[in-house]
Amino acid sequence: MCDQCARLLQPRPRLRRALDVGDLVSDLRVPVVCSLDYRGPVRQMLNAYKEHGQRSLTPWLAPALLASINHALITCVSTHQVPTLVPVPTRKSSHRRRGFDHVERLSAAVTRSAKQCHTRRVLRDTRSDPGTKYLTAEDRTAHVREAFSVRRTLPGLGTPVILIDDIVTTGATAREATATLVLAGMNVVAVATIAGTP
Repeated sequence: MCDQCARLLQPRPRLRRALDVGDLVSDLRVPVVCSLDYRGPVRQMLNAYKEHGQRSLTPWLAPALLASINHALITCVSTHQVPTLVPVPTRKSSHRRRGFDHVERLSAAVTRSAKQCHTRRVLRDTRSDPGTKYLTAEDRTAHVREAFSVRRTLPGLGTPVILIDDIVTTGATAREATATLVLAGMNVVAVATIAGTP
């Protein structure tokens, strides 16, 4: 890691947008927090980690995710309950190809640092087709409909949930994952990611 790239990974957490899930719960908008811009060397590093198995990048990327989670805790969590971090799952085909679940690996690294949070694998990706990498925004939205299901192990009623992922671009995947959690009765207070499109 050169000094210039290391500087680009310095977290600058901010609210990027809000996911509108008002069709499920009246007026519910879930804020999305990201710490880096998904472009240039940051994009290359995330792709090297995610698509090319560069797991040594985990400790370099995890601080940006942790900064987003901490920002969400400060700005979006209104109770004193310990929040549950719920990673967006990797589809089975991608897991087989990559050999690991990239978001779960990051969430494990974050949980070791953020003692006030714990991670629970609540979502299951039910898709078996290829990913959304080369789809248009409209096609991505259609592609992720009913993409997730919920496992039996759910957080306690009212527990604040922060959905975590590596990247948010159109927000279609985050919105569908959030909708699945909300429909299961969970209190989703924020989505936290490493990077988002500027």
